[in-house]
Amino acid sequence: MLNPQQKALLQAIDELDVAQVQQLLQQVDPNFVDEEVGPPVSKLCDQLFRWWENICDAHEANHPLSEAEKQAQLKPYIDILQALIAAGANLHLWDSEELYGPLWDAASAACEPVVKILLAHEVDPNTRDDEGLTILSSISDLFFDCDFDQIDWADALPEERATLELLRQHGAKMSKELAS
Repeated sequence: MLNPQQKALLQAIDELDVAQVQQLLQQVDPNFVDEEVGPPVSKLCDQLFRWWENICDAHEANHPLSEAEKQAQLKPYIDILQALIAAGANLHLWDSEELYGPLWDAASAACEPVVKILLAHEVDPNTRDDEGLTILSSISDLFFDCDFDQIDWADALPEERATLELLRQHGAKMSKELAS
């Protein structure tokens, strides 16, 4: 059962309230695990889908967001992630419900800046999910219904390509490459 400060931290993350998160992290260990959402870092990275949906919606409406707009919308996520890291958050924890971690969540939201931060903190890009898929295989299938080596990049949004190529540059392998 979560204490009131842990609940308040999860609420502040949900609201992207950077100042409140920073204040609460002075009193709360960032490595507690909520049975429904996992650790706070997983809650944050799972919420990146909001950012990604905004990008996709703008693209589908034929009014893509500018880089400045994308970065402005992403800033509170980055600031909270940096606060969690500074407070000693374990970036290698996995979501208690879905067996995915922050790197998978960030990659599935095509959030290359967060993926870059997590990889810089040595989060393993070859962790497998509950179906035995690596992040690269899982995300390639999620975005394009195929393996990384079969992607037609003409169909990719810039964020999808940048994210998958960043994973590959940091040693991410397809499941079939690790099986041999």
